[in-house]
Amino acid sequence: MKNKIIVVTGGSTGIGLAVAKQLAFEGATIILVARNKEELESASKCLIELTHRQHYIYSLDVSDWENVSTFAEYIKTNWYKIDGLVNCAGIHGPIGATVLLNPTDMINAIQVNLMGTLHMCVALSNLFNDEKRKKIVNFSGGGAVNPFPNYTAYSMSKAGVVRFTENFALEMAEYNFDVNCVAPGFVATRIHKQTLDAGAEIVGKEYYERTVNQLKDGAVPAEKAAELVSFLLSSESDGITGKLISAIWDDWKNENFQEILRSDKDFATLRRIDNKQFYKK
Repeated sequence: MKNKIIVVTGGSTGIGLAVAKQLAFEGATIILVARNKEELESASKCLIELTHRQHYIYSLDVSDWENVSTFAEYIKTNWYKIDGLVNCAGIHGPIGATVLLNPTDMINAIQVNLMGTLHMCVALSNLFNDEKRKKIVNFSGGGAVNPFPNYTAYSMSKAGVVRFTENFALEMAEYNFDVNCVAPGFVATRIHKQTLDAGAEIVGKEYYERTVNQLKDGAVPAEKAAELVSFLLSSESDGITGKLISAIWDDWKNENFQEILRSDKDFATLRRIDNKQFYKK
């Protein structure tokens, strides 16, 4: 990551901040993007203390196309070119049975999670360094590949992010882009507070109890996702594109696995598979 300029959305807390720390530690200059300016300033101080180098912040609502377009002009004016984009910004949205939810609230979640990712990819696509492969990493989540009842807006948006990643990877291949999607697993972030606040009756007893237990002692370290993101932004991953990769279940550090990612167009993608069910090893 040395001397690279990387934009990280949702970078003020949680997985986004863990990603920013990993990339900064490896030598990148980070442009942190999030809505809350106070949290951005705190995250920036953390990165500066970690690396003893300057990093930058920009308060932005990724769901607003005009705001994202203004941000793109800010990037062009101050840096002209970037080396990578990581889209971590996301919200759960409303929780509960779909028929009981306010559709407007559901649309807001889709605007942030799906359209926010699309906005950033489109607005910044012509600001990448032409001398290197151009790297974009998006984030999947619960419900992208399995049903996630009572979280319809979130799961719809995350499934959409995966399909968008596949489409965008194919569309941008001739321009030297590698575009991939990371499934981070259950990471203990504040997004799960919404589940606890909603309660077992709303979210379902099984998932509520699983959330409580995982938050207690079974959560995935955010650093797992950060390591995978670093790989996908590096030259080591050149030619891997249009894939959904799990930070915890996929053996992505294995060179043989990496070659399958490069060579098999249907591997690690959203596809219908009949008479099969994947389980934890």
